[in-house]
Amino acid sequence: MGRVMVDSWLSAHRGQVPEAAWQQRVDEWTPDVSARAWARTFAERTDGDGPVDVMLVAEDDAGVLTGLVSGTAADEDSSRSIAEIGALYVRTERRGAGIGRSLLRAAAVELAALGFSRLHVSVLTANLPARGFYEAMGGREIGQGTFDEEGYLLPVTVYAWADLRTLTGDPTAAS
Repeated sequence: MGRVMVDSWLSAHRGQVPEAAWQQRVDEWTPDVSARAWARTFAERTDGDGPVDVMLVAEDDAGVLTGLVSGTAADEDSSRSIAEIGALYVRTERRGAGIGRSLLRAAAVELAALGFSRLHVSVLTANLPARGFYEAMGGREIGQGTFDEEGYLLPVTVYAWADLRTLTGDPTAAS
């Protein structure tokens, strides 16, 4: 998971974040560092100390990890009806093969089963491929914000699905 996360983030965001911030990621955020962070996250979930969330991975036929997605309750939602995708990454060489689409849909199914009815995702505004992906998946732009990357406040665009079931294939979902 660490390798997929780091390699995918670095390839996706080169030229979208200030060079100094990108280089700091290259220098400090190795696959091993990311893997240790994932291990801590899983340990928290096993101990019951973490939030209610969903973490899924995709593998190819040989068992090689090709993508990952994580989703949890949105921080700003006291009603606990809105989930947010915190990470959706697919190995660079596997992009365009439907893995991201499958992961997002599978996460939506799991989040709906946990009682969430809506979904949000924030994406760097400069990340046009990701924005196109979320728009193609039915996400509607609902706002703007910022993300702090190594001290740089970067613009983000927030996408939403007003009815999470539109991603799950539920025929009763409101379009």
